[in-house]
Amino acid sequence: ISQEMASDFLSEVKGIMDQFADFRLEIWTFDTQTYGYKVFTPNNADEIYDYKCLGGGGTDFMCNWEFMKENDIEPHKLVMFTDGYPCGSWGDENYCDTLFIIHSDKSIEPPFGAHAHYE
Repeated sequence: ISQEMASDFLSEVKGIMDQFADFRLEIWTFDTQTYGYKVFTPNNADEIYDYKCLGGGGTDFMCNWEFMKENDIEPHKLVMFTDGYPCGSWGDENYCDTLFIIHSDKSIEPPFGAHAHYE
């Protein structure tokens, strides 16, 4: 994911937050591990503009599920912004409801969860 793509993703997340009066959004970035875990609520929603996307290569989707399990995070819905090219597994299909937002390649279809393509 390029920095430009990451900025686009964060803009979309902010747009989603703006649709709700009350929310709790947990966000992190990943490559082969997770980085930058932060919780956003209406009280700090504008801080999303300062959020730094970290990581530098590799795409181990499973590290997200491991992180959630290790930290007792059970989301109502996991929304993963991705280029759609995991190194191995797409994750744990039985852990939580998952939505993959896939940038650019419209031919990619995850093996579970819902998905949408994003330009």
